[in-house]
Amino acid sequence: MEAFQAFDADVQKLPQWVQMWMDFIGMVLVVSTVALLIGKTTRGLGLYMLGSTVVVVAIMTWMHSQMGMVRLLGIVHVVFWTPLVIYLWRRLRDNPPSRFYWVIMVALGLTCTAALVFDYYDVFRWIVGQRAPIV
Repeated sequence: MEAFQAFDADVQKLPQWVQMWMDFIGMVLVVSTVALLIGKTTRGLGLYMLGSTVVVVAIMTWMHSQMGMVRLLGIVHVVFWTPLVIYLWRRLRDNPPSRFYWVIMVALGLTCTAALVFDYYDVFRWIVGQRAPIV
C-alpha cells in the first residue's frame, strides 16, 4: 500500500495538466472497460482491458518504487497499449461493432493513441540519457 501512496504523492507533484490528463485516461479506461465487459461481442476486449489495467498498475507501481518517477515508466503502456491500439483500429476497420460499442472503442483508441505518443517520447528520452526523476 505504501508503494501506491508514494506513486500518488509523486503524481501530485506533476504539472496540473498532466494530472488532469491522467485522470481523464483513468476515466476512459474504467468506463470503456465496464461497457466492453457488458457487450457479448466485446467481452474479450473488456477482459483484456481489465487484466492489462491491473497488470499495468502493478508493474508501474513496482517500477516507481524501484526507480522513482522516471520517463521509463511509459514503457509499460508501450508494451500493453500498442497491441491494444493496433487491435482496436483493425477491429473498427474490419469488423465494426454496433454504434454504441463503436463509440466506446473509438474513444478508447483515441485516448490510448494520444497517451502512447507521450509514452513513446518519454521512453525515447530515457533511452537517450534523460534518466533523472521528473519530480
